[in-house]
Amino acid sequence: MPGWAHALVVVAAIASVIAAGYYLMPLLFRYVIGSGLREVFTATALMLVIGIAALMSVVNLSPALGAFLAGVVLANSEFKHELEANIEPFKGLLLGLFFITVGAGINFSVLAAEWGAVLSLGVAVIVVKGLILLGLALLFRVHGSNGWLFTLSLAQAGEFGFVLLTYSVQNNVIPTDISQILSLVVALSMFLTPLLFIAYDRLVLPRYLIAKTMIAKPMLLRSRHRLSLRG
Repeated sequence: MPGWAHALVVVAAIASVIAAGYYLMPLLFRYVIGSGLREVFTATALMLVIGIAALMSVVNLSPALGAFLAGVVLANSEFKHELEANIEPFKGLLLGLFFITVGAGINFSVLAAEWGAVLSLGVAVIVVKGLILLGLALLFRVHGSNGWLFTLSLAQAGEFGFVLLTYSVQNNVIPTDISQILSLVVALSMFLTPLLFIAYDRLVLPRYLIAKTMIAKPMLLRSRHRLSLRG
């Protein structure tokens, strides 16, 4: 199949998944809910994820991309709260399996040889992404401590970076040695995320609490003074 035809097939597959998620999936889940069996509801959701992942494999895309797309579609459905409650028992197990797989694929000899580059790139990713998020917070008027919480909580690279790197290596977009370094960078940025939350709790949040207290105290004194004058 020529490249343009394969691109059309990929776009058509993704568009069909999104369209089916918005128009056909609610009808399917309403029918499943009518059975009154919670297990059938859970099995249907899992089979949809597996089916969409298999569809992406057919069009020569990563199954992980299909699972991610299925998750986005399910998360935007009207049954997202029921799905979240039913899949919650599997959440920890699947996350653990995912990170075990990622950890097993890390080449620690590359980390020992290129630790300086990995550390520099990891910090650079957090700083650059943090600046972008801070700009978005200011643009959308997310002020105060909420803006800093938004910035620091999302400054790390996402888990989907591992999927993109694997897919890039499989399609010869980037060489394997660069992929290993970038995987370490993604893992390091995620490893540093708890430190960002600690910095928020100990450095950022107390300053805003003190500022609010200093603003609220004169207002309280003025209100007491007015009440005393009225009395």
